[in-house]
Amino acid sequence: MYAKHFGLAELPFRITPDPRFLWYSDQHQNAKEKIVYHLTQSVGPIYLLADIGTGKTTLAKRIVQELSANTGYRVVFAFAPNLRTTNAFLRFVMEEFEVKTARSYAKSLKNFEEFLLEQKMKQVSPVLLVDEAQNMTQDMLLLIQHLFNFSTDTEFLIQLALFGQLDLQPKLDRLPSLKSRLNLAKLKPLDMQQTKEMMQFRWTVAGGKRLPFDDGAIAEIFKITQGIPRSIVKVAHEALIRAAVDNGHHVDKDIVLAAWTDLDAEKL
Repeated sequence: MYAKHFGLAELPFRITPDPRFLWYSDQHQNAKEKIVYHLTQSVGPIYLLADIGTGKTTLAKRIVQELSANTGYRVVFAFAPNLRTTNAFLRFVMEEFEVKTARSYAKSLKNFEEFLLEQKMKQVSPVLLVDEAQNMTQDMLLLIQHLFNFSTDTEFLIQLALFGQLDLQPKLDRLPSLKSRLNLAKLKPLDMQQTKEMMQFRWTVAGGKRLPFDDGAIAEIFKITQGIPRSIVKVAHEALIRAAVDNGHHVDKDIVLAAWTDLDAEKL
């Protein structure tokens, strides 16, 4: 790969959701602070809406990482697509919290409520974050709503955050009782200046100094990707491969266009 060619310690443009490479635009910082506030102050459940590739999973993992470092929280991170039924979802959550499940769905819920009350007595706050929440069934969302019932007079016994693509919104719209109890945070694509800053940040984290992309290259990347971080990463990665193959240390607009041609645009 191009890491050695450019004198880097690692690859800066990988699509894996590594929290170290999460660059905080103002909106990312605001969304994170809002979600963490809701999770740590027991002020109610929250959901994050974001376009594909704007960094919601990376943001979720950063929050998991930070809260897990505090012994006052027990954090579970659930990935909705892997859970096909409501019972499977409940069992997964309970097993991750190390709570005994039962044959009866109702009994499992009772066991979970007792666990939450025990944690309250121990001054430990259970936190559940669900990624790809747009793939949850209506029954799963209703289970989320049911979990809100586990509360004292002043606070929820479990703190909840859903992270979903825009398809989550119409599902919530069909469940007004649930929607009315959820607070909202959003992520949008980056602008061109943010695109440049994000690329430079990732380059620096990987051990680089000056970003080898000129302004024309960055402008073309922004035009191609429309500011979607995941797409920016893919195009930048491919452009650096092309530059390294040609033994170059500079990336211009032509290299970006050639890299884009090599990529399947539909997969950006």
